[in-house]
Amino acid sequence: MKDWPEVVRKRARPIPQIACAAATLLCAVACAGPTKSLYPPRADETARAVYVINHGALHTGLAVKRSEIPRGIWPANRDYSGFKYLEVGWGDDDGYRKPLTSGIAMKALMGDPQTVLFAEGFGQTIRRKYRDRKFTVLAIDLSDAGMTQLCDHIQQTYALDKNAQTIRLGDGWYRARGTYSAFNTCNTWIARGLRKAGCPIDDALCLTAGQLLGRVRPFARDISPKR
Repeated sequence: MKDWPEVVRKRARPIPQIACAAATLLCAVACAGPTKSLYPPRADETARAVYVINHGALHTGLAVKRSEIPRGIWPANRDYSGFKYLEVGWGDDDGYRKPLTSGIAMKALMGDPQTVLFAEGFGQTIRRKYRDRKFTVLAIDLSDAGMTQLCDHIQQTYALDKNAQTIRLGDGWYRARGTYSAFNTCNTWIARGLRKAGCPIDDALCLTAGQLLGRVRPFARDISPKR
């Protein structure tokens, strides 16, 4: 399995001012509370962990244990049947798969309907896989119903061909649904999934990685490598 895209690992440029200005305007919006029927898990049920993974730059992804993906939900996960865990992320096609330039960044932030999902399977434990100090790893315990909602959110992001099959682009890439913009980033995509899972988070306040991590920390366990 190809390692997480090198272009993602090397990106360290800040979000352009348009995203920062939008974030400032949105700070006045109140945080959402939890959906009590979904979150937190009941005391008599086994919690299902999902991991928010920041790669040390702009990009953030979600990781789950494949055995905890509900049967019949997110069928594309079977492409990684030989792995214990699966990380997935969503983003702008050019911005995600090519070296980031100011032109690509501006095009994406202004709104680009050409988006992709990237998935990577791995067999190591979460702590070993993300042992490099550049990673930030936040673990969230979901209910069974919450995990189902999160996985359905991921499944619904895959674009499908005329035969209702996922559109593989090679090396872990898939054509995706949704338009990327300054107001709809990989971070808001994650926050939206967590919100559907019942978590107390508002995706409108999570344009950047820092905003997302800051709003996830209050209800998560920080298992990041020691710095």
